Amino acid sequence: MILATLALAPADAGANPNHFPIDDFESSSLGALPAGWNTRSDATARFYAVAAEPSGNQYLRVRNKATHESLLRKAKVDLVKFPHLEWRWRANALPKGGNEQHKATCDSSAAINVVISSSKWKPRTIKYTWSTTLPVGTATTSPYCPWPGRCDVIVLQSGPDKKGQWVVERRNVLADYKRLYGKDSLNKLEIDGLIVMSDGDNTKSFSAADYDDIRFAK
Repeated sequence: MILATLALAPADAGANPNHFPIDDFESSSLGALPAGWNTRSDATARFYAVAAEPSGNQYLRVRNKATHESLLRKAKVDLVKFPHLEWRWRANALPKGGNEQHKATCDSSAAINVVISSSKWKPRTIKYTWSTTLPVGTATTSPYCPWPGRCDVIVLQSGPDKKGQWVVERRNVLADYKRLYGKDSLNKLEIDGLIVMSDGDNTKSFSAADYDDIRFAK
């Protein structure tokens, strides 16, 4: 259902040839959903909104209680040209007992999904998470991915040690794809977009995180 609604104008590659920007949230209105992103339902606006720090920097603020609302952004990005996904995030509340390996606990304080294929019947995604309980470096699969699709999960941050702090990430998505799918070389690998999600529906708990400066880079 999430992937089926991924139908927006693609992100603009911008002026810097070394970057393919997704969003820094500076051009969106405060207190509203970020411009250029899509939702699954009208309820998403209660949990996702653009906010600003005292410095004036704008970011995406998520406060999600016992729901699985998400934001979607279409972006046709060739990972061979722009293999690195860069962003920063800040976990503010971790869902109780969140563990992405099991349906009953499959909630994350913060997650960014790279949508390699948005096919309704055969989705393929790589999900980078800030987990409550799984150790950093854990690689698993989502228990909610419909067969014959493939939805991989990679844990980049875990637990409360860095809670409330901005953490900068840089991930070679192309290298992850090659490793996960057993590919040695590729001439082109174009993704369909990104899904941002902080959820707490399975653990019936509160999840909160902030996101900013999302882009792909050479």
